Amino acid sequence: LKPNKIALIDILTRMESQKKKTNVFVSFGEAMIRYAPFACSDQEAPSDPHASVMLRSVGGDELNVCVALARLQANEPSPAPRWISVLPSGPLGDFVLAPGEAAGVNQQHVSRVQGADVGTFTVIPEQKTVVYQRRNGAFARQDASLINWQQILADVDSSTAWMHMTGITPLISPQACAAWKIGMDTALSKDFAVSVDFNHRKQLGTLEHLWSIMAPYTQKVEVMIFSLTTLVELAQTVFKETCCSLIPAANTPLDSEEWIALMLAIRSQAQLARLAVCFKERDASGKQRRWSVLVTETGVVSTAETPVFHVPKDECGGGSAWAAALIDSFMNIERNPTSAQLKSFLLRANVLAAMCQETIGDHSQVSRQAFDAALETLTKNGFLDLTTGQLSHEATLDATFQHLSTAGVLPILRAKNPAAAISRGLELAEMGYRAMEITLDTVEWRLVLKELATQLPPSVCVGVGTVMDDDVPLLPEIAQLGAKFALSPIEPKGFISACHANGILAVPAGLTANEMWDMHRRGARIIKMFHASLVTPRILKSMLGVSPLQAMKIAPSGGCSPETVEEWWDAGAVCVGMGSNLTGKDITALADTEAFELGRTNWEKTGRQKAQELSNLIQERFPLVSHP
Repeated sequence: LKPNKIALIDILTRMESQKKKTNVFVSFGEAMIRYAPFACSDQEAPSDPHASVMLRSVGGDELNVCVALARLQANEPSPAPRWISVLPSGPLGDFVLAPGEAAGVNQQHVSRVQGADVGTFTVIPEQKTVVYQRRNGAFARQDASLINWQQILADVDSSTAWMHMTGITPLISPQACAAWKIGMDTALSKDFAVSVDFNHRKQLGTLEHLWSIMAPYTQKVEVMIFSLTTLVELAQTVFKETCCSLIPAANTPLDSEEWIALMLAIRSQAQLARLAVCFKERDASGKQRRWSVLVTETGVVSTAETPVFHVPKDECGGGSAWAAALIDSFMNIERNPTSAQLKSFLLRANVLAAMCQETIGDHSQVSRQAFDAALETLTKNGFLDLTTGQLSHEATLDATFQHLSTAGVLPILRAKNPAAAISRGLELAEMGYRAMEITLDTVEWRLVLKELATQLPPSVCVGVGTVMDDDVPLLPEIAQLGAKFALSPIEPKGFISACHANGILAVPAGLTANEMWDMHRRGARIIKMFHASLVTPRILKSMLGVSPLQAMKIAPSGGCSPETVEEWWDAGAVCVGMGSNLTGKDITALADTEAFELGRTNWEKTGRQKAQELSNLIQERFPLVSHP
């Protein structure tokens, strides 16, 4: 790797390795029902030329941020993000609550109003605009008694609390503005860390009016986020005398130092601790280059040299996801991060924003594992290009994970006799085994893998094992031969990211809780406990008894046998790897040798029956499910 890539890896790794604190995140704002045209076939289109098919979803900047954070923090010890709002009672209010509930957002402080309306916004692409209807919504008309900030924040430890607000809410209505101010004042009085996305919406009010609301808070927030358009408008109005002359010409490249000079000037005039802007530019094909710049009193942090490329499938939601990743980064360190840490924060924000826009709808669907896999790709390459399909394997990885999670046992074919290995694999599949591992030290492993992947039904998942450092470059070929997963007795360099980039589920190996948690944190969905003969099922059970570690899925391998499998299952093993103790010793010997004949005799006398009995046990313990 080049030195700048090594430094980037070091920044992200150091931040990921820090102990996650128990943080409380709170945000307050409106969520509305969104209607947007939805493409459909001519057969599905309505016959009425004035009718159109619309996608109904939920959107609202503050809720979007909460959902993105909740998805990142799933299975982590942090309390669920809290969304504070006002909604009508009844089915429409329920519809707005549903995405947050599904993501794990804490919505217990959302007030419900009988007989009220919910706000809506409709996307009109031909006019490149959005039409809002929110004046009569429950949020805009909220009663002052509905939001009791002292009560809502009473149980929050200020040393680990973060509040995020936007400039949308205070312009919605006088009532919303009053609640917004009380929320800000209460949080700041309790020494919360606070971030603000300025997010001026012209439909709601003037820039000058919004700035008059924000001005008392500019010196008190950790970071304020702006669009480039808003910065120019601020320079033309609020800071006209000092900043207007600094506005770059219309054709100035976005990565010009002139834009940074404008950011520095406005930060100084507004007396902000940190001012952040996300930059985006598109080529003729629609491919978007995304990077970010953050300015502080002491300098400038930019990710222009480490960009993210993508083609948004939805124009909404990216800004919210960007803010969520930035906040997630801030919440995992002590205050006053270094410049190196701030750069890593921006990199993460760019990645999550781009990944969020890979799906339709305002809400991020990105898990921590998918996010970390993308960050690995970014650190490896020095950039991230989502248009190449390098992160398009998520559904395949999910299916493989589910398959192995219900396989119970993973037979390991390590053979010197390829014909015998193929025959044994087919025989085991007929018995009911649902997964098969072909080790890369098997003679003619390519032939064995290809034949089994071709001949076995979809109900049997085939992968490879004994992947070492020198084998990592072979992963594209291994994927083409039909492997869905790959195991290793170690963690080869670049193994996890390379596997996932090729649609192969990575199963690296470790033995200690520290080793395995580190792999889990970096995206390993299943981790091989190797060599399992060095530990016991009781040790695994004790390890997984530590509640945070239950998020790991452990597959012991090495010395496991049909006689001990139930002990491993009872200890919490997601799957148990078994070699010759299950698959037979004949395939490990050359044909026509004494060892082969002895192994074949043992298989015929006892091995086959033991294998069938274990398969029967698997069917009882793991009822058959349908695999994609």
